Amino acid sequence: MNTATVPINSRNAIIAAIAISALGAIFYNVLPLYLGTAQDSKGLSSAQLGLISTAFFIGYNLVTLSAFYWIRAFSWRLVASLALPLGGACLYVSTLTDSYPLLLTFTAMAGAAFAVVYGIGTTIISDTENPARWYGLKIAAEAGLGAVLLVVLPGTLVAQHGFDGMIWGILLTLAVLSPVLFILPRAGRKVTPVSVDPLLSNDGPATGNAIWFALLATLAFFTGTSAVWAFMERLGNAYGFDAEAIGTLLALTLVFATSGSLAVAAIGRLFGNFYPFLVSVASIFASLVILGIPGDYTLFATGCCLFSIGFGAGLPLIIAEVAELDHDGRHTVLSVPAVGLGAMSGPGIAGFLFTETSAQPVIIATAAAMSAAALLATLAYFGGRRATSNA
Repeated sequence: MNTATVPINSRNAIIAAIAISALGAIFYNVLPLYLGTAQDSKGLSSAQLGLISTAFFIGYNLVTLSAFYWIRAFSWRLVASLALPLGGACLYVSTLTDSYPLLLTFTAMAGAAFAVVYGIGTTIISDTENPARWYGLKIAAEAGLGAVLLVVLPGTLVAQHGFDGMIWGILLTLAVLSPVLFILPRAGRKVTPVSVDPLLSNDGPATGNAIWFALLATLAFFTGTSAVWAFMERLGNAYGFDAEAIGTLLALTLVFATSGSLAVAAIGRLFGNFYPFLVSVASIFASLVILGIPGDYTLFATGCCLFSIGFGAGLPLIIAEVAELDHDGRHTVLSVPAVGLGAMSGPGIAGFLFTETSAQPVIIATAAAMSAAALLATLAYFGGRRATSNA
């Protein structure tokens, strides 16, 4: 392993990790606009639309599922410097074809490249002394970047060039932020701070089966939230709301998601991860009830924003729980494929469930996923503490 030239807990390392994570997540955070422009430009059905996201995350997951083995074997700076332009090139090539199979192929290749970058950023944050705080800032930065693009692109590049303009906006963002690669650490090692919970030991490997429950909770949470997020624009369109108003609302939802993540960053480990995570799940349940009521834009906007707060807070909390249960520093990166599998399956499921007259099947499926996430998080929380207290 290469020696890290940038200390993991330094400001530069954390800034670089947060920035490349935002770039790695850029496709997902502009997904509603991406899918909307792709459908309008290429005449795709809802089922085909959902499979675009699925293709991206097939590539994403093929890379990240193997990250357990390679994430600490190669120079992070070198690998990220190769992966980032490759991802951009694949997205650009997707603008040059009207073939649906080729579109899926290049989208999958882009997913693999962006997964490398996102996985490295996630691992750097997990190596720090206070991952809950930095995960909060990381998710906030990801959502914040998406919000900026969702505000700027519809009235500029997308208005002029449609789907192609959408891709050019992503490529321009990659180019502007890519200099952070120069301050990226080449390698790192797990830092094991004293836990806020006296029953959790920092000695030894990941705590029993608890970390697997936490990873499954991450998967369930992201599957449910992705189903709603990917089709939020289509849902507003089905309810008959103005397209410009929906675009503005999508950007606003990312602002609310950012506020949820920043709240997690502010409290750090003060209240732990488990109970605040349950609060975020409750927020999403409340939003689903509201989103199931058609006809009123204000009510729809309220549901979207409440959903985004729960989403923005819940994700860093459950990943921070994974990191806290991961004492050897090798398992937290598996949260990346857990997120990827959720992002792959959620929109795909929603694409088959969603109709132009009813979003109820999608809402019910999301509620089931949130219930599973809460149950699995509970098993992880109490299972981890039972394992350490019996050790």
